[in-house]
Amino acid sequence: MLNDLFLKFEYHNYLTGKLSDFAGLFAFPYFFSTFFPKKIKPIYILSGILFVFWKSELSQPIFDFALSNGIGMNRTVDYSDLFVLTILPISYKYWNSTSQQIFEPKRVLKPIIITISCISFIATTLPKHYEKISLKSEFSTNVNSDYQNVRNQLNLYKEGLFEKDNYRIELPEKRAHILTSIKVDSINENTTRIALDSILSFTVEGNGFIFSRGIKKKDVEYVRNLNQPEIEKLFSEQIKTEFE
Repeated sequence: MLNDLFLKFEYHNYLTGKLSDFAGLFAFPYFFSTFFPKKIKPIYILSGILFVFWKSELSQPIFDFALSNGIGMNRTVDYSDLFVLTILPISYKYWNSTSQQIFEPKRVLKPIIITISCISFIATTLPKHYEKISLKSEFSTNVNSDYQNVRNQLNLYKEGLFEKDNYRIELPEKRAHILTSIKVDSINENTTRIALDSILSFTVEGNGFIFSRGIKKKDVEYVRNLNQPEIEKLFSEQIKTEFE
């Protein structure tokens, strides 16, 4: 829950993107096994099948129905997420180990633990609208800071096999961000150039935590209608704010 509510937004990278899946798939069958201790294997097998279904295009009608009725549900179809299935045998082995008997919660704590667990399972990522942009840029700006500090300050990260660093232009008032790829080069020990190489895509998120009012079309239209000079200006302003 900490990852979903805080870490994903403060430290957006591959680790935070997958951490919730690993934690959730570890805990989900373990949680239900405590209620049905004689059905452990079927619970773990069914959990794996449900995870594959949830992450595939086969589950899209469920999301379409939910969003059409104002329920905020979202997931990204990414078959690389199926690697998370490797956590199931670890969870199963932990269930059968003696270490899971170290802590026995008091009776009064059990409803609290059950409630928190259920909330963490049904709390989903907010609904999102995603569009590709695919624009090349030659805009660059210099900052008075050394190379390594710039990288740390901007929380740069890479996705997949991309060679360039990914950087997000945030538009909090529109609940949106624009994904870019940038190049960071050291000019000297006190000056670093930050070049906007490509404008890749934009994402607009819905409102709410578990249930959502959906995505505002005017926010999508606003970001969609931004031209390249306007995006470059937003990039420049955010970079300046980072190093004020």
